[in-house]
Amino acid sequence: MDAKVLYRMARAAALAAEKACQPSRDSYVDCAGYPAYVLEYNRLVPLVIAEFGDEATALFGVINIGEQINPHSATRVAWRVWMNMAAAGLTRMAAYLQDKCGQTDEQVSEIIDLISANLRAALFEDPKGEKEVQNALEVIFRARGLDFRRETVGIQYSSKTFKPDFVFDSLDMVVEVKLCAASGKEKALVDEINADIPAYQTRYARILFVVFDMGFIRDEARFRSGIESNAGVYVMVVKK
Repeated sequence: MDAKVLYRMARAAALAAEKACQPSRDSYVDCAGYPAYVLEYNRLVPLVIAEFGDEATALFGVINIGEQINPHSATRVAWRVWMNMAAAGLTRMAAYLQDKCGQTDEQVSEIIDLISANLRAALFEDPKGEKEVQNALEVIFRARGLDFRRETVGIQYSSKTFKPDFVFDSLDMVVEVKLCAASGKEKALVDEINADIPAYQTRYARILFVVFDMGFIRDEARFRSGIESNAGVYVMVVKK
């Protein structure tokens, strides 16, 4: 079976299972439908193994969720346990398949294109600080319905804590905003970015630096080239 089809099936089931796990007035009743998700996970496992062989076997082949999947023979607490296990398994499977499909790189490119097309227009006045650029990006991301977190993750590296501006967990990526608003700031930005990279790479596979330039970066290609020699690092310069 085509990997993209498997991904879409696993992702749809994972999203539905995660929604059923969310607290509600009677969250245990919401979890009563766990057999459908358990059966879907168990149905997908051999299909994924058939497509990807030993690697998929090592990840999923030894796990069989729910030998007993009759809600009438289990307590409500067990319903929730099985539902959470199914949701976690399906989410892991969807993430694995997404990577195999190469959709992550495609989605990163889509985010870069989204920023390139909209950031300049979203800033009605010259930004006085990075937070104004961050706010504009948040509006753009929310308008597109993207799933992200803003300034909620702290990464301890050496004696300093780094807090990325945006985290896209599904893409294993952080987005960091920089503002070049003065002559001579370009070199300082390179130093800042080079300090951020090793810290963020301890936790995330991809880093996107969005540099809003007020007209002081003369050679954009040169500015980007050295930084982008780091694996998984992207740099985009948005001109005023």
